[in-house]
Amino acid sequence: MKNKKILGPVFFIVLILVVAPYFIGKMAQEKIENHASQITQMPGYTLKITDYDQGWFTSHATLSYGFDEHTLNILNKSADKDVEFDTQTINALQEGLVFDITIAHGPVTFQRGISFSLLTMSGALRDIDHESYRLFKEKAKISSLLDLFATISYGGTASITLHSPAFKADYSDISGKKMIIDYAGMDIDATINAAFDTYEAKAHINRLSITMEDGTVILHEVVTHSSGDRLNDYIWTGNGTASIGEFNVTGPKNATFSLRNFTSDYDFNKESDTALTLHWTSNAAAIETSDVKLKDFQLDMDMNHLDLEAVTDYVKSINETYGTMNGEAPTPEKTAANMQAIAARTGEKLIKGSPELIIHHLNFLMDDGFFKGDGIFSINGEGLENIQELSDPLTLNKRLAAVTNIKFNKAMAQALTAVGLKKQLAAGGMDISAMPKEQLDQMISIQTSAALQTFILQGYLQSEGDDYFAHFDMKDGKRLINGKPLAIPGL
Repeated sequence: MKNKKILGPVFFIVLILVVAPYFIGKMAQEKIENHASQITQMPGYTLKITDYDQGWFTSHATLSYGFDEHTLNILNKSADKDVEFDTQTINALQEGLVFDITIAHGPVTFQRGISFSLLTMSGALRDIDHESYRLFKEKAKISSLLDLFATISYGGTASITLHSPAFKADYSDISGKKMIIDYAGMDIDATINAAFDTYEAKAHINRLSITMEDGTVILHEVVTHSSGDRLNDYIWTGNGTASIGEFNVTGPKNATFSLRNFTSDYDFNKESDTALTLHWTSNAAAIETSDVKLKDFQLDMDMNHLDLEAVTDYVKSINETYGTMNGEAPTPEKTAANMQAIAARTGEKLIKGSPELIIHHLNFLMDDGFFKGDGIFSINGEGLENIQELSDPLTLNKRLAAVTNIKFNKAMAQALTAVGLKKQLAAGGMDISAMPKEQLDQMISIQTSAALQTFILQGYLQSEGDDYFAHFDMKDGKRLINGKPLAIPGL
């Protein structure tokens, strides 16, 4: 009697585990197709299911993820058809990232341990049908460049993990010139709810370095995180962060660019029922080029009163402009005409919403110099009937408003003068390295002092010791610099 009581529930559980996967398999295909359709509706991307073979406990499918039609048309126009690499790249992008996946049917799956979910998916990026790619994989000693694992919960929430393995490979004999790639791998995690209107994503690249004959690229510790909500079919609001520990590029003729300890944050949301707002901050310990070296760069800004209808119209129209009609991509002339019409139409809507740009601070150091700035810029679109009205300078000036403040020291002025003077001398054929340092410093000092004194006499700058500052105010067609009405070239 006791055995019957025990065997009854056990038989029922076994029956569920054996029978349920078959019916869940049917549901799984519907769920995956629905997710693919939702992703394809997002501007810029597309997800296609090219094959689906349903089984009892597992199914097999082929997924193709890549850029959508209008994005491919844009890329195709920028490619050089006479360059084999460009042609091969476009062909690969048109095919997209093709994944061969195995789908395990719930209610319990075992692809990566035990998972109580509707289904799990595991797969890898299909090899690109090209000899260079096959040689690359062989040298990198990897089985796949990208692995995928996903879970869809009973409630429909999708959790996706993408992993790119680390490798180091000498690609020189394939590329025809020196190219060594050292890559520490990448991880991407994302979740999106069943309604496809809320998402969260994060990514991490530990290190990537590419050494070539005429330069190097080094990328270290890249971390991104974002989350958002679907506002309509074309706009997603949300917030995110990004950080780069180090980014260095060196090229021919000692050309360099370097970014250290860069961070950025954004918050893009509804300001009202008819407007959007964007808050953005960026900071960097150092931004350097061959000629300019900035330290402690800081930017904090807001863009307010962005007309929701205008932004939506712009994104929707751009998608349609680069879309294919009757199997043919739009001609460059047609695209240019459409872009001009879109800019005029959406620009007018944006201006009527009276947009505003607030720069809370723009600060940086250069050598021993400092620069600090802030400002508010806006245009009053109230009562504007037609954007053509702004072609009248008087009308435009009355609708524009600006308040800006800048402050810098003499060392900053000398640093900027040095950059300009060195370029001027080099353009004239002078070898700056052969010039005595004292002579160059004297030339910089004389030019800096003369320029600063001229701006002070003209009223554009005020000074206090070695510090210089200016306040600009523009409203109702009146322009004031440091409290005095002055004519400004170009305004």
